[in-house]
Amino acid sequence: MSDKPREQTAFMSLVAGLRTQGLQAELRGSPERQERLYPYTPTIPVDAEIEINGVPGFVDHTVVPSPQEDPRRVATHDTVAHELICRLEGLAAQAPGGGLWLSISAGPWLGARKREREGLYDRVVAMASKAVARGKPFVDLRDLPHGPFPLPTIGFCEPPDADHRVTIGFNDQVVGWSGRISAEGRWTCTVSQLRLSIGRAIEGKLKKQLARVRAVEPDKPIGLLLDSRPMPGGKGKPEPVFDLPVIVLRALLTEIARDWPGVLTKAWLLSPQGLASVYGEGDGFTW
Repeated sequence: MSDKPREQTAFMSLVAGLRTQGLQAELRGSPERQERLYPYTPTIPVDAEIEINGVPGFVDHTVVPSPQEDPRRVATHDTVAHELICRLEGLAAQAPGGGLWLSISAGPWLGARKREREGLYDRVVAMASKAVARGKPFVDLRDLPHGPFPLPTIGFCEPPDADHRVTIGFNDQVVGWSGRISAEGRWTCTVSQLRLSIGRAIEGKLKKQLARVRAVEPDKPIGLLLDSRPMPGGKGKPEPVFDLPVIVLRALLTEIARDWPGVLTKAWLLSPQGLASVYGEGDGFTW
């Protein structure tokens, strides 16, 4: 198996999750890293072989990547989050529940001069102070930055610990989906924006890596384990993963797999909420 902690824990969680569903599941090995155990030349590019209810199949692991963004906007997100967390930590301790969460746009800070940036920070701190003083979530509609930006909102939360009292969320990421209830009473999603961003990385797995595995093993089940758990990456920073709702990811996988028929048998999502089936026959967890 891989020596990467995320990948190791992902396959352990997959096997444990399948067993929780009442299935017999066993991790048998890794074709990519245990070449002598698998008679393929060249080596097939797949992370693991897993047996489910007596049927062995191959499974590859990948993270659900964050949408590709303008590097300037990403850098602005980092700077604004750092500044606001530092300026609001003391105030957050006085908030109901002992913590603050903010949903803001980085747009007003993009290209702003130092004095303008300081003014924006001051306005957000003032809004947070009013929210804490009133004891209820707050949006100041009379004092917003000019421009087509989403409204900033401030609310309260219980922090995980005393060192993480402020949570910052940015509401201007260029990604989205829409959904509706069909005449048959089914929920359907439109995932065109996701297909161009997050879906591009997932589709790359099917059309390159897993298509090569299918060419060698035309009848064996092939699965994809999608991982959206927040975990530390290099230098202690979180990896850029994206936690999508199961119903949205299921619609995205269905659309992608339709364009690459016969490659994928099953897909699961491993998220902070646990293990879910996002592609395959019905909603079951087996092949």
